[in-house]
Amino acid sequence: MALSLTAMAQHVTPLAIQLTEVDLNALRAQYQSEPTMYRAALEVLAKDLDKNAAEIKTAKNQLKVEQAHAKEMESSLKEATKMTASLKSLYTKEESELKGMQKTVQAQQQTLSKQVELNQETRENYIAFLEQQQKELNYSLREVADRQRAISDLDAAITSRQTTLQYYNNEVNQKAADLAVLETQLKERTALVKAEQKSAKSMQ
Repeated sequence: MALSLTAMAQHVTPLAIQLTEVDLNALRAQYQSEPTMYRAALEVLAKDLDKNAAEIKTAKNQLKVEQAHAKEMESSLKEATKMTASLKSLYTKEESELKGMQKTVQAQQQTLSKQVELNQETRENYIAFLEQQQKELNYSLREVADRQRAISDLDAAITSRQTTLQYYNNEVNQKAADLAVLETQLKERTALVKAEQKSAKSMQ
C-alpha cells in the first residue's frame, strides 16, 4: 500500500482551448463591398465558436471527474490516516505486552537459578521451557518491530500523498477558474457575432 501511495503523483489534464478571435472591425474592412462574403465569414466565425463551446463542455465534464477524484483521494487518505494511527497504537500495546512477558520469563529464570534444591530433571525441563518462551518472545518482538517500521513508512507515504493532493486540488481550482473565464469570454464573443449576423442580414 505504501508503494501504491508514493507512486501516484497526479495532475489534472491541462486546458488546451484556444478561443476563436473575433475582430469584427477587421472583417468589416476586409469585406466592405462584399456583404455576401461578409455573411459567410460571420457564419465561419459562428461555427468556430460552436466548436469552442463543445470543447468547453468536454473540459467541464472532465473537470467534474477530476473534482470527484480529488474528493475520493481525500476520503481515502483520511481512512488511511485513521488506520495507521490505530495500528500504531495496537503495535505499541503488543510490544509492551511482549516486553512484560519477557520480564516475567527472566524473573522465573532468576528464581529457578536460586532453587538449588530442585532435581536436575525438573530443573532442565523447566529451563528448556523458559528458553523456548524467550525464543518465541524475541521472534515476536522482532516481528512487531518490522511491522512498526512498515507502518512508519506508510505514514510517511500518506504525508507525501497529502502534499500531492494539495497540489492536485490547487490545479483543479485553477482549472475551474480558467474555465469560468473562457466560458464568459465565449458568451461575449458568441453574442457579438450573433448580433452582427442579425444586422448583416439587412445589408445589401
